[in-house]
Amino acid sequence: MSRKHMPLLVGGLVVLLLAAALFYLLFSAHGRYADGLSNLSSVQGRLQRLTNRSVFPSETNVQTMRKQLEIYQEYLDGLFASMREGQLEAKTIDRDEFRRLLGDGLRQLLIDARAKSVAIAPNFAFGVQRYIEGASPSDEELPRLVDQFKSIAILCGILYDAGIGELISVERTVFEKDAQAAPVEEEFRRGRNRTEEAVVPTNTELYRDPDGLFTREHYVLSYRAQDKANWKVLDRLAQAAPFVVVTRMEVSNPARPAVVAPKAEEAAAPEASRPVSTAGWQSPSAGASAAPREETEILPRELRVTAGQELPNVRLEVDWYRFAETASANAAGEENP
Repeated sequence: MSRKHMPLLVGGLVVLLLAAALFYLLFSAHGRYADGLSNLSSVQGRLQRLTNRSVFPSETNVQTMRKQLEIYQEYLDGLFASMREGQLEAKTIDRDEFRRLLGDGLRQLLIDARAKSVAIAPNFAFGVQRYIEGASPSDEELPRLVDQFKSIAILCGILYDAGIGELISVERTVFEKDAQAAPVEEEFRRGRNRTEEAVVPTNTELYRDPDGLFTREHYVLSYRAQDKANWKVLDRLAQAAPFVVVTRMEVSNPARPAVVAPKAEEAAAPEASRPVSTAGWQSPSAGASAAPREETEILPRELRVTAGQELPNVRLEVDWYRFAETASANAAGEENP
């Protein structure tokens, strides 16, 4: 082959290679196009089938979900009913009815205490001293005040049944506005030393659950009782009828024996060596070992008996819960805010 045909041959070879490459690219693109077209047809067919189907959810799924909802709602209502067992029913009364309720309730509490042999101080007020003295609550404060007094009566009845020895005091949350204004005015009138620390005001608002499921009221009961009565009180409150939670319990014994234990006698000084015979001398250790061993002194009975002969003071703090009538209304409110 002559040299003058070599460029033509090389050019033809290059063109042939380029044609092969273009043919490969065209074939690959045609394959990808066919795959894409097939996928597009499949997706369009699925969209068409979904569009032509009946609207979901289906009736079967709706019935299943409704049954499950009824089961859960029944369980929730049963839970609320169990927690509301023994709960006081809300009742609207006027001031005259409140005075009658207060008088009859205080009289019954004193009668029950006498019947259960529970000691109570004269003129014991059960936390409502200001109303015994003639104060009149406002109409807005009456519902909560009635609930507080009825709750105190139930708590005192639990203490009576447990067999306490003496009821010392009953404290409730004093939320009345006129009762809170009096100490402030008195403090302003007398003046306060600047060096004295400022008293932090106590929150007297009734605690309400953010979801509206319950309210909570705090009470403090002070009494004297044996351990057996305390266990009965705790066991009765644990029955959750009404729903009461013990938040704090302090037991102190003011009648502890103050007898001081006798001090141990100081060790006797070692005796000097003394002759025991004409043959020799006896050492002090030998003489001490020969002496009779003294018995341990028995402590007096007041020190051996540490508890069980007196009535300790008990301070019991509880939270009284009042639950909503049912959870159905709350659930509906949450679903449709």
